[in-house]
Amino acid sequence: MDSMRQALRDALDDARHPEANQASDAAEDDVTVRFHQCSKCNSVSAPGNKLRYCGRCETKMYCSKSCAQADWAEHKLSCENLRKSHGEALAAFEAQGGRKQDFHKNAREVLLWFDTVPGLRNEINLLAWASRSKSPVIYVSIFEEDVPDGSEIRVQMFPRSFWDEDPQFLDMFSSEFRESLCQRFGEASFCPNEVFVCGFTIEQRGPGVHTIWIIEQFIYHTVRGAEIVEALTAAIRAEDLTDAFDWIEKNVHSGVAQYVLQHLRDRSISVHGSTTSQGSVPFPSRALNNEVAYMIMNILNIEFDIRLTGLCGAVHLNGREGVIRGIDPANHERFKARLEDRTYVSVKAVHFMYIRRGDYKRESP
Repeated sequence: MDSMRQALRDALDDARHPEANQASDAAEDDVTVRFHQCSKCNSVSAPGNKLRYCGRCETKMYCSKSCAQADWAEHKLSCENLRKSHGEALAAFEAQGGRKQDFHKNAREVLLWFDTVPGLRNEINLLAWASRSKSPVIYVSIFEEDVPDGSEIRVQMFPRSFWDEDPQFLDMFSSEFRESLCQRFGEASFCPNEVFVCGFTIEQRGPGVHTIWIIEQFIYHTVRGAEIVEALTAAIRAEDLTDAFDWIEKNVHSGVAQYVLQHLRDRSISVHGSTTSQGSVPFPSRALNNEVAYMIMNILNIEFDIRLTGLCGAVHLNGREGVIRGIDPANHERFKARLEDRTYVSVKAVHFMYIRRGDYKRESP
């Protein structure tokens, strides 16, 4: 049994970090796509070719002169404010000792560093998706001295009611930047169900703060995973469990997905008493649904918040809240839960209920 649990942990590590064997190449490619897309057609430059910045604002990039011309009617509305914002960011970068020619390279490296923090992109996407009706600006920051494991990263959401109206926003960013945000959200091509505005910065104790602002596309499989978890833990319906198995099969690379799914089928029989035919989706139950929901959140590196309930031998723990930290290594039928006072308890899946306390949060190291 210990070897089986270790194999599952190894498989889940692969599921959560599929880039393990090709991390640098995959991450670099992703940053290239997100940071170097044509502002008009969203294409990425072909090998050997470079996208060209707008000569005025040095912010928007285009794959061709025709795309730049086609976008000009819309881009001209924000070009001047983007030029001023770019100048401020460049000045802040130089004030921190950076060289002008390294400005864009540094931006890619900062974005790449944040991408290596497990669960961060999923946390950001879920926050932006939940608040998309508020025209959110997501601001992700950390002080340079806190950098090592990323545990001190702060993720803030500024709704339009704040960034467009509250004077306190100008204590952090310039009026030109705020105006460029207004114009960006007002563009006909800006779809709040597809993209959002996000800024990343590694703050330093010194003059100026260099923030990299990008238009992020929503990661729909992350959003869908969270929706399935909510459905799984709100009711006991066969279709929700089917959706969960389908999500795992489609969003975890095949070998690991099949291992995880078979593990869940085996546990549905040995732990939860289900009578399931080989290869099919098990019959749902509160305990099994909780376990599958935790598995999805674990793959996404998102905390699985719970409240203890129905305990008979430890009635005093009912109502206590915490997070699930994995299967109890001493008893594979139970899960380890870390309570709010940082004490640990071992509980069966039937004795906790999923709750979401505020925004989704990435798992702590």
